[in-house]
Amino acid sequence: MIFVIFDYNINSLYMRLRFFAPLLLSILTTSLVNCQIINVKINDFVVQHNGFEENEEGEINPINLKDINKRIRFFIEEKYPDIVEFTRNIIWDSYGTFLSPSDRYHSHTFIVQVKVTDVDRLKYLEVHYDPYKKKVSGDFKWIAEDEEFYLVNEKVEDQKLLPNLKNLEISNQEKTPNLKDFIDEHQGFIDEIKRLDLNENEIVPINVAKINKLIRAFTKANYSNVEYTRNIIWDSYTTFLSPFDKYNFHVFIAQVKVEGINRLKYLEVFYNPVSEKITADFKWIEEDEEFFRVIETDEES
Repeated sequence: MIFVIFDYNINSLYMRLRFFAPLLLSILTTSLVNCQIINVKINDFVVQHNGFEENEEGEINPINLKDINKRIRFFIEEKYPDIVEFTRNIIWDSYGTFLSPSDRYHSHTFIVQVKVTDVDRLKYLEVHYDPYKKKVSGDFKWIAEDEEFYLVNEKVEDQKLLPNLKNLEISNQEKTPNLKDFIDEHQGFIDEIKRLDLNENEIVPINVAKINKLIRAFTKANYSNVEYTRNIIWDSYTTFLSPFDKYNFHVFIAQVKVEGINRLKYLEVFYNPVSEKITADFKWIEEDEEFFRVIETDEES
């Protein structure tokens, strides 16, 4: 497998802005987040996870989907009025959550089997359902010359910039979290809010002191040019639940002192609660004196 890095001489400014803009936003908004109104509650994630059934083999089945299916059928009729004749089947695909100091959301993904006008074979597209907004959305476009639905180009490009969770030992692992693990982890945020007398927007993950020790040990062992880790900032927590995979992970930002560099630098690390392991995909780029994510290209597929 071959990995390449962006041409930093050309794209250095872009890469800096792309990484540091959200990072600085996360840091700077910590003191302001109490002024924001975040309507989705952490308990909403607990409620959604309680809406699944898990058998002895670990297979996940959602319940009470009738109302959502009705909304999906209506969405398909409205979005593709001259393309889709009718919706044949709606298949639940996955449920994901995202939680951070400044944002939180969750959504179900469904695969929809539809009959397209003048096309014999049934076709498939993907839609998302937001449980808070009770709204269905989708980014698939019908390409008549190919007689297929495809994800719009902007979304494809966005996905290329995402970290490779398999390489980070988060997705597609032998040991996966169960429903109780998802519920307990979210409940941990709620318990910490109560224990520390915080408001709903001041969130702290459980076992953060233990995780910070693991991160300090990881940066020391894996980045030979790092003298020490100054600060560790919790960034976000993500979960993914489906019939074919289950995982959850925290993202932290480590502020480190690099040898020969006066200014402190930042790198992103991942924590898998199931394996209790820290991983990272950031590499030190000497000519830019920065840490950047290594991006995969289509050549390796």
